[in-house]
Amino acid sequence: MKYGLSWLRSNDRILLRFTIIGILLLTMIHVYLSLSSLDPYSGFFDFLHITTILILIGMFISILLKGLVPVAISCLGLVLLYGSIAIPSAIENSLGPFYYKASTGYLNLETINRGTHGFFLLGVAMVVLGMIVAYKPHILHTRNRPISSEQLWTNYPNWNENLQLASTKTDSLIGLPSLLNDAERYLLWRYEFVLVLIYGTVYRVPIYSYVPTNSTVLRESKSQRVIGASKYGYFF
Repeated sequence: MKYGLSWLRSNDRILLRFTIIGILLLTMIHVYLSLSSLDPYSGFFDFLHITTILILIGMFISILLKGLVPVAISCLGLVLLYGSIAIPSAIENSLGPFYYKASTGYLNLETINRGTHGFFLLGVAMVVLGMIVAYKPHILHTRNRPISSEQLWTNYPNWNENLQLASTKTDSLIGLPSLLNDAERYLLWRYEFVLVLIYGTVYRVPIYSYVPTNSTVLRESKSQRVIGASKYGYFF
């Protein structure tokens, strides 16, 4: 079981290709059933029906571990795809005039085909949307989207006094808390790292690291608060 789950997590491309192939196969089946007057009680229809179910199961497995939102979207699409193929055989005996409460109408093959075409196209659209959310969510990102804090921090290198001081000036070292006032030292435990200007370069410095004595802790221009990443996902 664990091996199967790990395989699903590590073979996204194969699963994505299978889903695309499945959509193409379902399109062929749907078009064939729409253009032909196949007996729903024949063995060939049973074969197409079973094939459709197997394809839908495979498509569901390919999206199973991708999160609740893509699974929910894709499941709606898979139900619509199944209905677009199974409905014509289920309501063939209901062709002709029908009565529902105070309404009357006439059901024919053309009406059924139009309805199933709508189900199929909507189902494909839902599956494609679910696959985009699961595998390529950046496609749905809007322009001028705010940059995440994690991307902002990657612009600054990590500071390691044991490695980087060997190639820099040999100034005396001082603990980072010594560059802060009493209130900032009290709140320092909340930070994962802070930004410090060292020899003209801004580094991400862990809170209990040693830095050269002429280093400068970066602060916000208005509040003068220390700039750094919190361990708990927000700033102080």
